[in-house]
Amino acid sequence: MKFYYNDVPGLGTVKVSRHAHERMGMEGITNAMFEKALLEPVKADIPDGHGVVWRQRDGVRIVILLKPRPNKGKGAVLVKTVFRPRAQAVART
Repeated sequence: MKFYYNDVPGLGTVKVSRHAHERMGMEGITNAMFEKALLEPVKADIPDGHGVVWRQRDGVRIVILLKPRPNKGKGAVLVKTVFRPRAQAVART
């Protein structure tokens, strides 16, 4: 598995955290699934708070910090975690 990706559409250089790699293993997400979600998103990035966006494709969600601190990745954004979102409860009326 790679820890750095250059020229990612809309993000530039991307660093993948160890935590994200661990979660991929726990969730059964292959490297090919991760790369497809990261490099070929079907929708625009979705903002999730200040400096956080996420991408999702084929049941894989990638949470990305746009300005991680401390930034040791030479200006790279950071993939904080990767997971498969679960369905949430729906209220009955």
